[in-house]
Amino acid sequence: MKILAFVALPLVLLVGSVSAFSIKIVGLPGGKVETLPEVYVSTFRRWVAEDVASCDDEGGENSSASNTIMVEPIAGAGISIDEGWVNPTSTAELFWPLDVKLQCRPCLNVIFKQGALSYLSPGLDVRVPYKDGSWRNFGLNSQPISRQWTTIEIAMEQMFHVESFILQKESDGNVKHSTLFDSMDIKNAMQKVAVLIGEMDQGSPLTQGFHIVSFPLSERFVDLPCPTQTDDENKKESEEIYKIIMLGTSEPFGSKLLDMDEDILTMSSTSALEVAVSRTVKGSDSQYLPEVYKPLYVG
Repeated sequence: MKILAFVALPLVLLVGSVSAFSIKIVGLPGGKVETLPEVYVSTFRRWVAEDVASCDDEGGENSSASNTIMVEPIAGAGISIDEGWVNPTSTAELFWPLDVKLQCRPCLNVIFKQGALSYLSPGLDVRVPYKDGSWRNFGLNSQPISRQWTTIEIAMEQMFHVESFILQKESDGNVKHSTLFDSMDIKNAMQKVAVLIGEMDQGSPLTQGFHIVSFPLSERFVDLPCPTQTDDENKKESEEIYKIIMLGTSEPFGSKLLDMDEDILTMSSTSALEVAVSRTVKGSDSQYLPEVYKPLYVG
């Protein structure tokens, strides 16, 4: 079983945990593919966009309600670790501590560069339900991002949609896949992106540097499928429970892409998130648990 990533020297652990992989940008003119170092992208600040109802007066009979977009920062993502937070961003793994319940919902993740919309991908908003709210940074590898992003032009195609699957290896060696969320288009999320850009002023932190903003495709969180106790006990150290794969694609049947190789995903300008879910020891068992995490694991 993996050890939950809380140590006395978190910076050393963070450096050691970052792979040398690159994140692909596909859908560029002429079939060109660009790459960004994963170690660089993992330093981007992370935000979750939420709708907030507002009124143009004090709520009288003639008041008119409208929606504005607020962005909530994900603690520890792309900021100093001096406060004790570890960086939750990952591209390959999702750690699940034994002493917490995990929920998730699908998102559209958008990269902003100096306030300008750059690239996008499907995303997974993961949380521990906590006091009628959400605790998102529950340790290393708790907020995954895609390993392959695509362009705005591709995402604006009429057929573009997001599909998500769970892939689990069975005892006979075959891989079974099931649907995690129903197929979703991104039109409503893109409208929210436009609202956020329209409301952005020079004082917004999004106008400086690189940021990843998650726009929920569903307001409802669902429980992450949990293995049985027997399955947990039979897993070897570092062995995954299952994989979560999310595809942002214009191809009509995303499930057919699961059996395709990487080149097909690249040629079809498909954006892909792929993380292996694995169990870790209890956070409350860590002797190096930072103070900022104690309300979650000890409190």
